[in-house]
Amino acid sequence: MTKTMRAIRCHGYGRRHQVHGDIPVPTVGAHEVLVRVNMSGICAADRAMYFGTAPWDLRFPFTPGHEFTGTVVALGEGAAARHNVALGDRTVAELNVSYGNDFFRQRGLYHLTDTMDVLGATLDGGWAEFMVYPADAVVYKVPDNVSDAAACYVEPLANAIHGVQRANIQFDDVVVVAGAGPIGMGMVQAAALKTPRKLILINPGAAKRDLALRLGADLAFAPDDPKLRETLDALTQGRGCDVYLEASGQTSSFTLALDLVRKAGRIVVFGVYKAPVPVDLNVFGEFKELDILGGHLAPFTYGTALGLMARGLIDGDACVTHTYALEEMEQAFNKTPGPDEVQIKVVFAP
Repeated sequence: MTKTMRAIRCHGYGRRHQVHGDIPVPTVGAHEVLVRVNMSGICAADRAMYFGTAPWDLRFPFTPGHEFTGTVVALGEGAAARHNVALGDRTVAELNVSYGNDFFRQRGLYHLTDTMDVLGATLDGGWAEFMVYPADAVVYKVPDNVSDAAACYVEPLANAIHGVQRANIQFDDVVVVAGAGPIGMGMVQAAALKTPRKLILINPGAAKRDLALRLGADLAFAPDDPKLRETLDALTQGRGCDVYLEASGQTSSFTLALDLVRKAGRIVVFGVYKAPVPVDLNVFGEFKELDILGGHLAPFTYGTALGLMARGLIDGDACVTHTYALEEMEQAFNKTPGPDEVQIKVVFAP
């Protein structure tokens, strides 16, 4: 196997990413897995790092890429038994690698632990030809009938499923999903499997609205379409929607959620926002008694995401829309879709 590889390294926030061609291929220690990366996605968090709007304090340089799938090419001592994988297996791993036995891990909240590494942030990720899954990584085999593109979509889909689970959708609910990015489109598909009375997507772009209708939404509106409120009023006798899943990362969408959701309704906030939202707190308590639920990462849902795609219940391939080589990094970040073009998940194929 080659001793060096191509990789994108992040040297700081604000367009300080560079493509390198001579990065040493990592070696594996005990219980570690080396994979040849097949595909690795670009997330909204990655874009925030690239464009300099990220809120996190990270140590540079590192190799980004926390949405990935790869084929096993080397196994450290004990890794095959620990992770139940073999050479040649296609795999994905959870991005968060947690340690210890703190308050959160004791309660099954391993995604919130204070003792955590993150593949593609504190540890090198998938924007490279090869990457290592650490000994404490949670690793999954990719089913044979799930493509590399769909496997690369597992991380955002698993996040979407976690958000849908947080929403506790009931059969008679009218559910709104705001945003048709990778997580929003995953929420549409996962929420549809909960069979709510009506599932509505809100998104500015018509092409994405059309795709959402094919993937499970009953109705789709632009956020400023007056028919949105008219439709909700007709469906709910003016009460408002029961559940509002906010996946757009737009502060205006959260404000809209407070307006559209009914009294005692549920709002799940899953976006990553660039600015604070000024709100009247009386809406939460005095006027509506709302349940405001945060959503973060994807605890226990990677396997669910793979299983739903393997069973043909969620279309991951439809959500991976653009593929680039590592050397095309700038085009991948700066591409602006045309008015009739659907751009959801953009990936690198190293």
